[in-house]
Amino acid sequence: MDTTNKKRLLITIIILLLVINISALATIIYTNNIKQKRFDDIRKTKEQVEFAGMHRFLKEELKLDEEQFQIFKETGRRNFKQNREIALKLDEKRLEFIDELTREIPDESTLDEIAQEIGDLHYQLKKNTIKHYFELKKICNPEQQKVMEKLFMQMIQKEGERPMDRNERMRNKGRNPNHQNTD
Repeated sequence: MDTTNKKRLLITIIILLLVINISALATIIYTNNIKQKRFDDIRKTKEQVEFAGMHRFLKEELKLDEEQFQIFKETGRRNFKQNREIALKLDEKRLEFIDELTREIPDESTLDEIAQEIGDLHYQLKKNTIKHYFELKKICNPEQQKVMEKLFMQMIQKEGERPMDRNERMRNKGRNPNHQNTD
């Protein structure tokens, strides 16, 4: 084989390998996007189910009538949507923070700025909680307001811990006859 044929063969092999690599990369990206979309759909469904379960729980606890419950659900949806958007922004800021923190030479002023932005987002969450509480309080009678106050106090005291599942709520309410108190 002469050098010209060797060069052509090498160029053909390189082009073929390049096409194979591009195809493999495109397949990986496409598959990851599909998996991410499925994950997002599953997460969104899970959030909706948890959200609906919380509504039922609060309807029972507060003894809301149907009109109150409809208003309650609507204010809850608005609040949930706003808080979800803030939570997504918080996730982005946390990633930015970690990225900057793990750089070879992190910029402290950038870290301070990101920390401030994270604090501002937390502040927005708290403001939303206050607004949501007052919206809910308006639709409740005085007896329901007392129950709601206790529930909110429990939720606020448990911040930073994982949320209670239905069995834990039942135990706390004393309705689970199978629960043996070990405290």
